[in-house]
Amino acid sequence: EEEFYRKLGMDFIPPELREDAGEIEAALAHKLPKLVELRDIKADLQIHSSFDIETSHDLGESSMEEVIKKADKLGYEYIAFSEHNPSKSKHNEQKILNLLKRKKEAIDKLNYSFVKTACKSIKKVFNSLEIDISPEGELAIPDEGLNLLDFALVSIHSSFRIDRNKMTKRVLSALAYPKVKIFAHPTARKLNEREGVELNWPEIFDFCKKNDKWLEINAEPTRLDLPDTLVREAVKSGVKLSMGTDAHHKDSLANMIFGVAVARRGWAEKKDIINCLSLSEFEKMIE
Repeated sequence: EEEFYRKLGMDFIPPELREDAGEIEAALAHKLPKLVELRDIKADLQIHSSFDIETSHDLGESSMEEVIKKADKLGYEYIAFSEHNPSKSKHNEQKILNLLKRKKEAIDKLNYSFVKTACKSIKKVFNSLEIDISPEGELAIPDEGLNLLDFALVSIHSSFRIDRNKMTKRVLSALAYPKVKIFAHPTARKLNEREGVELNWPEIFDFCKKNDKWLEINAEPTRLDLPDTLVREAVKSGVKLSMGTDAHHKDSLANMIFGVAVARRGWAEKKDIINCLSLSEFEKMIE
């Protein structure tokens, strides 16, 4: 195939780009992107463990130690545990804070001992949380709880049929919190089950670029969200992307390959993906 393209005076077009979406012209002009590869990924930024903080949604099935060992085998430099927020309907604010403190203490302990003694490639585990966005754009944990996190993801898990303008306002309100860095599975679609929400994407892209927020490519096979078409628009807009497997079992960390495939279909390069940063570079990004 590569020889065939050379004879046409073109650069080799990776199969993921063969959609008649400008790749032929780019290949003739020698301006095709150098697509991100699985080996470029240094981290998984959405993982759910079995550490029980009495979440609003499903709990992970594998322990933090099991997940860390699996991530270490995959050669990651860092990971983030992003359990769902504690159930707001079943806990008062103080109970939510107590649960979040307990999780922070557990991760601090892992970083101090387990990571240093049992891991070859993993250097740090981050304390994150996937937080529900209310229909009004509020977060499902008290502001004080955000201070216990290294960074937060926000996502939509309810009220999917709000109109475009109100939904966009809802999302931007949640992303405005300084500790929030990632908009997780941004369309909230479920393949063969649920259509995505309606959002004003140019407005979302503009806000993310100006305020250093990242859109997730969720590698879970029933999501693959952000979709590839929106990935390309995000890349064109200069928006950074994060990648997470949304794993609820240690073996699901292997699903990162599907997220990389979506990123490649969206013309994403290594420089577009936050997970390709080294640990020190990533820490500067979340300061």
